[in-house]
Amino acid sequence: MTIRLAPWIPRVALGVVGVLVAVWMIFGWTHSNAIRSEFLTARPALEGFPLTVHSNEAGRVVIDRTPETEREGVWGLEGEEAHAQISTIVRIDEESVERGIRIIDGQLDAGEAVRMNPDAYFGDPTTAHGLGFVTPRTPADIGPHPTWFIDGRRATWIVFVHGRGDDRLSESLRIIPSLVEQGFPVLAITYRNDVGATPSPSALRLWGLSEWHDLEAALSLAQRKGAQDFVIFGSGFGASIVSMFLHESHTISSVRGVIFDSPVLDLEGVVKRWAEERGTPAPVAWLGRRFAAVRFGVDWDMLNQLERTGEFDVRILLMFGAEDPVTPVEQFVEFAEQLPELVEMERFEQGEHTDLWNIDADRYERTVAEFLFAVVGPE
Repeated sequence: MTIRLAPWIPRVALGVVGVLVAVWMIFGWTHSNAIRSEFLTARPALEGFPLTVHSNEAGRVVIDRTPETEREGVWGLEGEEAHAQISTIVRIDEESVERGIRIIDGQLDAGEAVRMNPDAYFGDPTTAHGLGFVTPRTPADIGPHPTWFIDGRRATWIVFVHGRGDDRLSESLRIIPSLVEQGFPVLAITYRNDVGATPSPSALRLWGLSEWHDLEAALSLAQRKGAQDFVIFGSGFGASIVSMFLHESHTISSVRGVIFDSPVLDLEGVVKRWAEERGTPAPVAWLGRRFAAVRFGVDWDMLNQLERTGEFDVRILLMFGAEDPVTPVEQFVEFAEQLPELVEMERFEQGEHTDLWNIDADRYERTVAEFLFAVVGPE
């Protein structure tokens, strides 16, 4: 017996499928906008002042107790018009943390709203450390970008590439004194879409897909000023720029080594986990990433350093935190295991993302110095 469907049923089924596909496309498009906002938009690394000063007397400050404020180490503490550095934990109770404090400028009074800043130092090399510096501008392909340059005795220059945030030259202030003490000239650079730098036509952060040109321009500037070779220091987002430079530039022969602090090794994996944490359905998240590739020019495969390990051919110091919330520890280990002859791995058990110096500055600076000695040698 043949069962015949009513002629309207296939049309209704096709209509339902069409509606479902349209909804999927709309949600995928919306998710791609969220990807742009979260990962591709240039903005300050820190926003808002979520903490409150309870008291600040005799070199001790009491602030709200949070997982952040009860971490050991040296951190910046800043209000809207004041900057300080906090260090030793003196006391912790249910609601507050008391720590040693050194006021850098301004005043932090009871009741003032503040935030912690892992950059730890503020201002510039002179105001932070009493170091003289100049501010050459790198002539990149889209326009000039400001830099800090501290001269040194050696012919090998350290080029520092900062992490996420559009005003992060201050991130280099943590390591600059140690590098200068060893005699290295230091060039801390900005790149497109930073504050004071030339904006790109899209105004998007592309995780090194375009920014590597700015690093190349900085090295060219340094060579014109007498640099013979380089060690490049990439922190967080900056490590992605360094990786893309190593893959794409034809001028890498002068690079003697690379230092990675908390690199993102697989951006698509990071975006995928972020979507899962937000409760985004996997099919929507997948389509959103595909839309992001087409709409914003994000080449996920090119940004997967775990799949491109065969393209690295310089010595690398890989420093990471065992509690990094961005890149899983397993990925750091996998990267190092794929390049056993090139990668030296240093794991900070209490470290998270780009805060390794803060939790153990002595170890951090010693590790960097030993790597530089091995790669560059003595003066």
